[in-house]
Amino acid sequence: MIWDDNKWKELLGDLVQTESPSGFVEGIRAAQQLIVEELPALELKHRFHETENGTILEIFRELEGKRGALLLSHADTVWPLGTLENMPFREEENRLYGPGVLDMKAGLVIGVAAIKDLSPGTPFCWLITPDEETGSEASYRIIQKRARQASVTFVLEPGGEDGSLKIGRSGVGIYRMMISGKESHAGLDPEHGASAVRELAQQILWLYSLENRVLGTTINVGVIEGGIRPNVVAGSAQALIDIRVRTQKERNRLQQLLSAPPQFDNRVRTEYHGSFARPPMDHNTRAESWFGLAKEIWDRLSGTDLAGINVGGASDGNFTARLSPTLDGLGAVGKGSHARNEHVNWDFMKWRYALLKELMEQAEEDEKDEDLRTNWS
Repeated sequence: MIWDDNKWKELLGDLVQTESPSGFVEGIRAAQQLIVEELPALELKHRFHETENGTILEIFRELEGKRGALLLSHADTVWPLGTLENMPFREEENRLYGPGVLDMKAGLVIGVAAIKDLSPGTPFCWLITPDEETGSEASYRIIQKRARQASVTFVLEPGGEDGSLKIGRSGVGIYRMMISGKESHAGLDPEHGASAVRELAQQILWLYSLENRVLGTTINVGVIEGGIRPNVVAGSAQALIDIRVRTQKERNRLQQLLSAPPQFDNRVRTEYHGSFARPPMDHNTRAESWFGLAKEIWDRLSGTDLAGINVGGASDGNFTARLSPTLDGLGAVGKGSHARNEHVNWDFMKWRYALLKELMEQAEEDEKDEDLRTNWS
C-alpha cells in the first residue's frame, strides 16, 4: 500500500471530531466503530468487550502455533464534550490540531494503516481501550492477559518531539494522607488541642524529603484540606499525593515508608491509604533487542537516529513490560498532549506507520512454550 496523506488525514479528522472523553461510552464506541469500518476487507476478527467504563475493541488475526505482536491503543481522551467548539480540528503548515489528535487518535490511524499493509499471514492482536486516561481500571486485566500471549507489545502512545521512543516510564502511586487530631478553641484552650493541620505540614515536608530525582523518584502533594474555622485547632486534615518511581526497588521503598510513617505529634494519628496503580516500565534486555531493530528500521526510513527516552508519565505499557518485551511511544509525533496546543507533526506519520508495519512482521514466531500455547480467547 502506498501511503495516502489525504485518506489518513480524513480518517484522523473523523476520529478527532468524534469526541470521546473518558466516561462518555457512546463517543468511545463511535470512535472504535470508525476503526472497524476501515478494516472490512481483511481476513480479521473483531469483538467488543463490554465494561463499566465502555467497550474494549479487540481486532486480531490468529494462526495456529504462532504468536504475534500485541498493539495497545485507547479511544478515550482527556477533553470534555464540547471542546471542539473552541479547539476545532484544523491543519496549519502540515501540523494537525484538535482535542486528542496526538494522544492518541493519530496513533489509531497509524495502527489502521500498518494493519492494512501487513503481510497476509502476520498474526497480531490490537486492543483499543476506553479508559487509559483514567487508569485502565476496566482494561488492565485483558491487557496483561494478551501481553502474556504475545511475542512483543507495541504501544501507540505519542513519541518524543524528535520521534524518540519511550523505553522507560514511571510507576504511579496515588495516596491519600488522613490525619486525625483533637479540636479545641485556638484562643481560650489551645494546649488541649492537637492540630491535624500542623501535623499535615510536617508530613508534607517529610514526604518531599523522600524524593530522589537522580533515580527518577518524584512526589507531589497536589490537594490539601483541613480544619473548619481559623479559631478552632484543626481536628482533621487530609492530602492527595502523586508518587512517580522508575524502579521496582524505589516502589518498594516508598510503600514500606508510607505503611509506617513518623508521627511528629503523638497526640494525632496519621495514615496513608492508596497504592501503586501502575508498576514501573523497565527497559529489559529483550526490549532492548527490539529497540535495536526499531533503530535500524527508522534509520533506513527517515535517515535519522532513533533515540530512547525515559518519561515520568505512565501508559498501559507499564502493565506489559514484565510480561512481554515492550516498546512504547510508537504512535504519532507532535507536541502538547493534554494541552490547548496539542498537535501532530504530519511529516512523521508515513515513517511511523512503516516502522510499526515492519516491527509487526518481525514479531511472528514459532510457539515453543506449552505454557503459552493458547488462542486469543
